Amino acid sequence: MGKRIWIVNYYTGNPDKISNPRYTKFAHYFVQSGYEVITFNANHIGDENTPLFERKQYGEYDYVHVKAPHYKGNGLARMKSIFYFAWTINKHCKEFERPDVILHNIHTPFDYPIIWAAKKLNAKYIAEAWDAWPDVFAHLGLLSYKNPLLKFFYYVEKKVYQNADNVVFTFEGGKYHIQNMGWSTEQGGRIDLKKVYYINNGVDLEQFDKDRIAYPRKDTDLNDPKTLKIVYLGSINRANHVLSLIEAAKLLQLQNLDYYRFFIYGNGADREELEKKVRNEGIKNVVFKEKRIPLCEVAWVVSQATVNIMNYQKGFGYMGVSSGKLFQYLAAGKPIVCNIKIAYDDVISRNNLGVAREIDTPEDFVQAICSVAEQPKAEYDAMCKRVRKTAEKFDFKVLAAKELMIINEALANE
Repeated sequence: MGKRIWIVNYYTGNPDKISNPRYTKFAHYFVQSGYEVITFNANHIGDENTPLFERKQYGEYDYVHVKAPHYKGNGLARMKSIFYFAWTINKHCKEFERPDVILHNIHTPFDYPIIWAAKKLNAKYIAEAWDAWPDVFAHLGLLSYKNPLLKFFYYVEKKVYQNADNVVFTFEGGKYHIQNMGWSTEQGGRIDLKKVYYINNGVDLEQFDKDRIAYPRKDTDLNDPKTLKIVYLGSINRANHVLSLIEAAKLLQLQNLDYYRFFIYGNGADREELEKKVRNEGIKNVVFKEKRIPLCEVAWVVSQATVNIMNYQKGFGYMGVSSGKLFQYLAAGKPIVCNIKIAYDDVISRNNLGVAREIDTPEDFVQAICSVAEQPKAEYDAMCKRVRKTAEKFDFKVLAAKELMIINEALANE
């Protein structure tokens, strides 16, 4: 066995109950390339008798489940749980086989102790950021840029990147964020942009195609050939602004365009309120589906769409988008409509896969959806082919190879 990699991510699901398979797929390809991989994730199931660590083997996957406090919502309890997870690993890190490198999905500033663990173990440390914490808090108006707490968060974020041997962002704007903050070596800071990389999220195309065939759903709505199916799959929270999609559906109903139907899969704080709105206002072309469906069934659902929808609050995506559902949509080979302008790596616009722009009104949303769904068949089919072709760039096999290059570069700098 070659070098050993620890993958540390509070949220990484167990292989049998995964929602975003990035790290399980990376682990698979790392092992195929001769590395030993141990994945550390949070275990919320249990009571005071639950062991601090539970080591389990899932086929080829070696997991350590770390006891962490259960929480609800996105408040202080969530942050404390993430910190507890990281602190526990740091405190007991020498009880496990020493890694050569730690690949850490960061949640700044709450899991900083993983850096201390890397130093204790004399391991290379790679920080991987999936979102724009903490900058997004200020950008969306949740915290003032002058807030001392935000300034502390920025300070810790900078320290993470300074201490990392390499930094990976899943959104292309990460490097430009470092420049905007004045942290790069070119600006007198201590972060060398040569060690900052961009690898977006992705999809396992081979598994997606198998799942689409193996797990069809007996769903009369999605099997109806007479309707244009508009599918949204994902969280239903403030940041997703699903209300704007429902308002567009309502407008189509008022225009008697009954052949459009909207199917919403997912859960979140806004779901109950939006379901009530649909009932109370008699919006009959919107159907709320399951709050959660197995990942293996997602492939068939998004493949039945006429148009798949990405929906966000205004201002989201200013550094790029690394949403897992984007890549499921790409694999489905169906056009995509996104209601925001995506900065930097706008996969949709760059490759002419649909619409991705600021959509401010129901009328504008309707126009965007109709322009894609009702284009001439030859143009629609050509767009579908471009969508699927673009997915090949984000196959996990391709992304894992890029990640291994970054890991090997860090290991080479002994």
